[in-house]
Amino acid sequence: MRKTTAFWSFTLLASLLVWASLAQAAVRVQNVEGRIFTRQLNAPPQAAKAPSWKSRDEYDAFMAMANEKDPNKKVQLAEAFLTKYASSDFKDGAYLVEMQTYQQQNQPDKAIDAAHKLLQVNPDSPDALRFLSFVFPFMYKADAPDHDAKLSEAETDAKHGLEVVQKLQKPANLPEDQFNQVVKGLRDIFNGTIGFVDLQRKDYAGAITADKAAAEDNPSDEYVFYRMGLAYLYSNPHDYDNGIWYIARAYSVAKAANDANAAEFENYLKKTYVGYHGNDEGLQDIETEAGKNPNPPTGFKVAAMEAPKKTGNPLVDQFNDMTYPLKFGGETAQKQWDALKGQPLEFGGSVDSVEKGTDAGTYLVRIDILDSSKATPGVYDIELKDAKQPNAKNLQPGDLIRFKGTMDSYTATPNVMVTVVGEVTDPDPLPDKPPAKEKPTTTHRKTTKKPTN
Repeated sequence: MRKTTAFWSFTLLASLLVWASLAQAAVRVQNVEGRIFTRQLNAPPQAAKAPSWKSRDEYDAFMAMANEKDPNKKVQLAEAFLTKYASSDFKDGAYLVEMQTYQQQNQPDKAIDAAHKLLQVNPDSPDALRFLSFVFPFMYKADAPDHDAKLSEAETDAKHGLEVVQKLQKPANLPEDQFNQVVKGLRDIFNGTIGFVDLQRKDYAGAITADKAAAEDNPSDEYVFYRMGLAYLYSNPHDYDNGIWYIARAYSVAKAANDANAAEFENYLKKTYVGYHGNDEGLQDIETEAGKNPNPPTGFKVAAMEAPKKTGNPLVDQFNDMTYPLKFGGETAQKQWDALKGQPLEFGGSVDSVEKGTDAGTYLVRIDILDSSKATPGVYDIELKDAKQPNAKNLQPGDLIRFKGTMDSYTATPNVMVTVVGEVTDPDPLPDKPPAKEKPTTTHRKTTKKPTN
């Protein structure tokens, strides 16, 4: 997925990862963690007053809710319990039942609401903190009006979750290794969420630190490795060695787990690798090794492509001269972009695709300049943001065009792409409708009639 701003929108997971994937991942998390941190009715915290039933009816109502198999009836019984026994010592248990039931029904908004209510009753609930932290990266919307507040809330929940984990005491009947496994699973989720928040805030160093802690506890968390790879790639200067390795690790883990996002991880990895290295030679070896080891070996390096040689095509040579210094980040890239940003650009190329922009009346015309981009659908060199020509939508892949505009932003990974605000100048006028689809040719096959007896 390509974005039009200068930086990758790390909420790829809002579009890249659907709720079905979240449910798939949640199953793996629950398998690791078990269910030992649900309310221990016979083992209350030492510093708190032991919870108690106020009547037999209260106990019976709670157990009826807990034992109900039908999810809709279960929620109804939970709501009835919370209404009738509003002062119960076990309100958090009822909210926990609601949260888990909504989670099983793939109703994340209701599950999140129940988790927040659970925290109001029991601020130290590991179950609620774990669920909210786990689900947040999948549900976060960067364009929401309250996105900053949501990030702060998620950070607070995750950090508090780490504090709660430090205070957890092993139940007497639970083996030490199983308890440690549960603790690591919780820390993985909380640190992973902190890393996600830092990534959104472009605190790449903070994201890497948090993601490394998460990966140490769970070397099979493909989402943590993917985000850590992005953080390395967008550090300044860009760290392609670690970035490529950790995204390769994410892809290898996702592929082994039959995760629905493995193909997207591989697609982004390949574009980044080819954009930096020049071709895909050696990538499969990296994928294989990253599948075996969570961290790169000492001295691991990805060789950068050589500076592009003159091709004899003035457009290609001009584009290479203009964009090659942007690839690596750092002071050189910044100086180059400082010289380019806001400057006029008049160029020609072939259409890769056209998409409606997020701003009203805007179309994004993706344009190929380099042969490598022309050979790979979905990879392009220019994104023309056109707000003046509604007929731009009728351009087709492969159409030759010229355009002019002002250079507005760029991305360096997975390949260098410059965003230009402007318009198409040729063809003029633009087609007033897309080309008619050719009707498929119907071939009539002559058959031999079988003789009758």
